[in-house]
Amino acid sequence: MNRSERISYPVADAVAAGLAAWAKVREVFAGSVAAHSRALAIRELQRLSDRTLRDIGLERADIFDAVHRGRRPW
Repeated sequence: MNRSERISYPVADAVAAGLAAWAKVREVFAGSVAAHSRALAIRELQRLSDRTLRDIGLERADIFDAVHRGRRPW
């Protein structure tokens, strides 16, 4: 056998594939948790009065952008 031939290690290959699959599951789950958190923040801000929103520097129309961009839209 020369050096260019690859030696197969089925268990190691299976472990690597399993780790890659779990990494993708974690990524999808983290995205779902982040989306849920943003939805809660939007709902909470929408419950505030216009005066309270102005006090924190937001208009009602800016809530979505402020939550999704993490900053004020201007």
